[in-house]
Amino acid sequence: MQHHLLFNKQPVLDAAQTLFAYQLSVVPIQGKSLTEAQWAEEIQDLWKGIEENIGFDNLTAGKPVFYQAPLQALKLELLPAIRPMSHLVVEVDIDLLRDRQALANVKEMLKVGVQIAVKNYTRSDAHDKLLSIAKLVKINAADLEGDALSELLSSLHEKNLKVVLTGVDTEEVYESLKQNGAAYFQGYFFTNPIVSTQQQIASQKLAMLNLLAQVNDPDVSFEELAATIGTDVGLSHKLLSAINHPANQLPHVIESLKEAVSFMGLKRLKFWVNMLMMSEVDDVPVELLATALVRAKFLENVAEKIGLANEKDRYFTVGLFSTLNAFLRAPMVDIVDQLPLSDEVKQALVNQVGPMGKALFITRALEQGNTHLLMAGIDGMDIMAISSGYLDANGWARNTLSSLKEAA
Repeated sequence: MQHHLLFNKQPVLDAAQTLFAYQLSVVPIQGKSLTEAQWAEEIQDLWKGIEENIGFDNLTAGKPVFYQAPLQALKLELLPAIRPMSHLVVEVDIDLLRDRQALANVKEMLKVGVQIAVKNYTRSDAHDKLLSIAKLVKINAADLEGDALSELLSSLHEKNLKVVLTGVDTEEVYESLKQNGAAYFQGYFFTNPIVSTQQQIASQKLAMLNLLAQVNDPDVSFEELAATIGTDVGLSHKLLSAINHPANQLPHVIESLKEAVSFMGLKRLKFWVNMLMMSEVDDVPVELLATALVRAKFLENVAEKIGLANEKDRYFTVGLFSTLNAFLRAPMVDIVDQLPLSDEVKQALVNQVGPMGKALFITRALEQGNTHLLMAGIDGMDIMAISSGYLDANGWARNTLSSLKEAA
């Protein structure tokens, strides 16, 4: 079956930058027009694939889900299998008022506990009519600011409506909105921070960067790696806890770093150490690590699909390190200068050039749901292979994060 749909997942954070929900959206490939029958067939096939290969609860970490799809696809039998149904929030706009059948479909959803959110809300008679069936409202952060935003937020909160500010793409905007009373945010401010080129890496984060450099040195030996990890007591403890997790079914308990290095192998050990170090940064959202893991696995999948399996470790590294500027609050160019990376990897991270850089560019387009940018594609992979690989990477990342949480 030829598929024409792109699936996208974006996080929604609260004021403490803690994961509140995910937005799942389904859109047709640019330039494709689907009949209602095609929508039904393709969406049902998509949901079946997710259930069989990932599971919705795993994909969304058991969090509430905002769901976006064209009106013709907003039918009770075509909704994602989110349980309980009250955790599913279907997004609608004023087009709903002009479609009698869609209104009837939404009423059926309400009967089984599905919640409704009004997206792209502005003060108008049409939007206010929708508030009678809504529990949540989404407002574009660019539409209002200052006193006007504060007043609107207060008005909506008085009606017991939760409000999500969308299009929050910089930390400066996030902080400003939070000062104006906003509680929930959606955007890319935590993965693509605007950092001054004059800003220096904080001392505690400089120590992390130095450790990253030592761990990822291609010439490091088993003995040197064990000694390097041993300088951080907390990291050593977490690593041994992860290795001795019951899921690994070890014949005996691993008690030393030297034994851990021998047991795990150098490549696997480096990955776990990188992930554990990044998870220790306490002033960034956990979802930032999830983003790094998704990018890493997706880029690794890309390398394999385009016939560059021997390069997959470097592709993985580009994805994993692509959020280091957000973790360290410093320009990427300054960070990569202190890491033992090849020039090709550095160029991919800083300027998104070369095959690895293009794969990273496509990953970011997937995160943003930007179908226009996605049409650039990747040589050797069609759009649907890209979408499928990204979905698989999301499932792997969530499983990996769960293992990390259990080991902590």
